[in-house]
Amino acid sequence: MNKNVMAVEAPTAPTAVDELLKEILEKRPEPAAPDVEEEDDVDLDKLKQRTPPKDGLCRRCGQDKPINRLMLCYVCWVKSNLEDSGWREGMSHPSWCACSVPGAHGGLRSAGN
Repeated sequence: MNKNVMAVEAPTAPTAVDELLKEILEKRPEPAAPDVEEEDDVDLDKLKQRTPPKDGLCRRCGQDKPINRLMLCYVCWVKSNLEDSGWREGMSHPSWCACSVPGAHGGLRSAGN
């Protein structure tokens, strides 16, 4: 006998399990088709462009002033940058600091006077 030939069984009468399975499958509702088709390619030009806030409460001092993307007003932004280099509140600003915070560089006067 050839090893590659498989024996085919004769069909048998349906059993109780087969009948029960058929009954369950008939009662099962149809799967719902997806309402929205997903697009693989998203058009970046059509995405909503969001601008950062320009006015609002500063995250550090809480005053309603013009703010940057970090949600800090100018004065608080300068202070946070200086604190990264070791500066503390009450100290004079270092010579390399080029901020325009009033009173920060004690001896400087405006060029127009």
